[in-house]
Amino acid sequence: MKEFIAANQLNWMLIMGSICGMTALFSYISESVTWKRKRAMIGMDLSAMILLFSDRYAYIFRGQTSGFATIMTRVSNYLVYSMTVAAIFFVNRYIEDLCLNEGGEKKVPRCLHINDMCAILALILIIISQFTGLYYTFDEYNRYVRSPGFIICYIFPVIMSFFELRVLIRIRKHLNKSVLVPLMLFSVTPLVAGVIQVFCYGLSLTNLSMVGEIIIIYVFTLMDTNKQLVKAHELEMDTLRKEKMSMNRLFDETSKAFVSAIERKDIFLQGHSVRIAEVAKRLAEMKGKSPEECYRVYYAALLHNIGLILLPDSIIGKKSELSDGEYKLMKKIPVFSSDILSSITEYPYLSKSARHSYERYDGKGYPDGLQGESIPEISRIIAVARAYDAMVSKRRFREALPIQVVREELLKGSGTQFDADYTELMVQLIDMENMESKAWGDREINKDIFCGEYRDNIGAGIPVTDSYTILRFKCRSTPEKGVPALILFDSYDRRVHVNRKTIDSNHYIEYGEIWLDGHIVSTEARNMEIYDPEEESTPPAEACETIEMSNEENIIAGEYELIFGRYDDHLKIDIKSEVKSFQVVTALPNKSMMAYIGLTGENCHIYDIELEHTSRKTEMGDIPRIAEEISYIDRIEADLPNLQVDRTRSCATEGIEVRDGLEIRFHSMSLPTAGLVWECPYIVLFYSEDKKVYGEGYQEYALIKLNGEIESSDEKADNRFVMQRTDEFVGWDQWKQRNKEGLIYDVDFLKKGNRITLRSENLGVNIQNTTYIKDYRKKVYAAITGDQVALTDIRVI
Repeated sequence: MKEFIAANQLNWMLIMGSICGMTALFSYISESVTWKRKRAMIGMDLSAMILLFSDRYAYIFRGQTSGFATIMTRVSNYLVYSMTVAAIFFVNRYIEDLCLNEGGEKKVPRCLHINDMCAILALILIIISQFTGLYYTFDEYNRYVRSPGFIICYIFPVIMSFFELRVLIRIRKHLNKSVLVPLMLFSVTPLVAGVIQVFCYGLSLTNLSMVGEIIIIYVFTLMDTNKQLVKAHELEMDTLRKEKMSMNRLFDETSKAFVSAIERKDIFLQGHSVRIAEVAKRLAEMKGKSPEECYRVYYAALLHNIGLILLPDSIIGKKSELSDGEYKLMKKIPVFSSDILSSITEYPYLSKSARHSYERYDGKGYPDGLQGESIPEISRIIAVARAYDAMVSKRRFREALPIQVVREELLKGSGTQFDADYTELMVQLIDMENMESKAWGDREINKDIFCGEYRDNIGAGIPVTDSYTILRFKCRSTPEKGVPALILFDSYDRRVHVNRKTIDSNHYIEYGEIWLDGHIVSTEARNMEIYDPEEESTPPAEACETIEMSNEENIIAGEYELIFGRYDDHLKIDIKSEVKSFQVVTALPNKSMMAYIGLTGENCHIYDIELEHTSRKTEMGDIPRIAEEISYIDRIEADLPNLQVDRTRSCATEGIEVRDGLEIRFHSMSLPTAGLVWECPYIVLFYSEDKKVYGEGYQEYALIKLNGEIESSDEKADNRFVMQRTDEFVGWDQWKQRNKEGLIYDVDFLKKGNRITLRSENLGVNIQNTTYIKDYRKKVYAAITGDQVALTDIRVI
């Protein structure tokens, strides 16, 4: 090992000395450290460079007797001794700067002042030794020879290193490890190397180790400085972010406050702009816009109606219909809004999007009659969001529209009133459970219902499904001696209605009433019958209007338990109480109708209401049939059995293997209860091992609704869907009417590898969808299903 070091130490000296020269230059041009620390680092690096270069020349010229060699050996050895002290001195200066700036010291520790004096004394002794031979001499061959006093040259560096180590231990908690560890090693490593060098004459272990530590100090100092710069940059960026958030919050709160002040003029406008802004932002997010773009959409939507402030209060809050002149003034709102927002020159998009937010995609809007893509994108988003909120909100002359009606109106306006892309996103948003809950409101069951006059308080509708549900409650009568009752009905919003407008808009139909004292009232049900569980036979329907009860039993008080469920178009309610138990069977108009139970009563308090959903399904035979089954598929059958789809995807045909050139032709007729555009035939592309929808190993690739909608799974397939309305399209109302009358549908398929193209055109609705299946299987199946349709004469060509 000694021989290896002796053979290579001159090369190491050259390399390490050159590195120190470069680090000195880098320290000089650095702007990331204080000037005092920069001087210390430059001093350390230059001292280390001169030390190694001098030591190298001392070895090179040793033993040469020429005049130049004699001078070089003496100068080199002097510089070796003096630069050793200088390097420690500058490290001492570096530690002084750390103490004051990072070590928590108010003044330089006295130990470091002692080190400065030690450095001066050490240099003085080195100079004296040049004339006295105190440390070393040279023989006649110009070779370096240690003197008896050589050991004295170690005393001052050792003292200085000891005091530096002591100070570092004192301030260690204030320093980063990347700075502390190299400095502590600098104080210890050269001492260890010096001890070894005493016994290994001819090696420069002390000098090499000292310079090596100085290089390490520079590297770790650079790393620490970079960390501090990064931390400072992050702190600065965090401050800027907080300032930006604060400014955004201030702008947001100011905008909302201003808009709120304007909307206070009309109770039906309050919160309108904020809701539009939130929906518009959500649409932008679904479209894949960046956060900055989404916030632009949000604030543009929030402020797009700010021109309301220029309208007279008499128009904004007017309780009667507007005159022609007032309506023309209302149509100037986007112009007024644009003019007001034009003063915000920092955000010109606010003015532009406000001006065109009332344009229509077909060019029939105002104020400029822009069409299609020429309407700013933000304005197109606002138009969809505003229409949605206007429909789901209560207005002066109408209640909030049911979400089904809102969805249909948006689909009807797609491509004409609204941008089709954003209409599709809005429909998807409506279909999401959280959006439906916001639009419909909470449907949690009422815990208490106080009933005075009959129907003055009715609980939210509880759905009757094909799984048994248990309803428990307690009831006490008021002094007027009342009774609880059930209302059986169907409604889009699951509420009982008495107003003609809300009855029509919610498609409300009432099947009948069940009074829990034992009598029933049938209205739109095909039949209702009461069964006494204690009697073996069933009383005839015409005799089942009332079960006679004593006067004491007319005061219905105590605990009740209702168990109910449905099978096809029949539903059954088992009613158990402390007074009387009986069953009511109801035959609905058809299988497609939904059924809800509204709990109400007269002169009673219903409380402690609990609802329990069970997993037990109703089965054939559970409910006695009291009316004939209604069928709309008593027609000729072709390649596949006829199918009546009473509710959304309640059944489907068997899968048909999709091959290139496949054509499926069938007759479709919407059921009498169908009233929405998507209540029509659907085509589902799927795979299952038994060729059945929802069969074993089921994977669904696309659900194409033949009114021009699609539902797909991005995980299993990519779909490219296009719907266009041709010149033959006569409007959605006539389209629905023609579907109720019945018509022939043709669906064509093209297949190439994992790509399947579906084409269909009916009554001017042209559909083309291309499905790219990711997990490709050799067989893909198509099945026909739908919502409230009768499918007959199904032919596979």
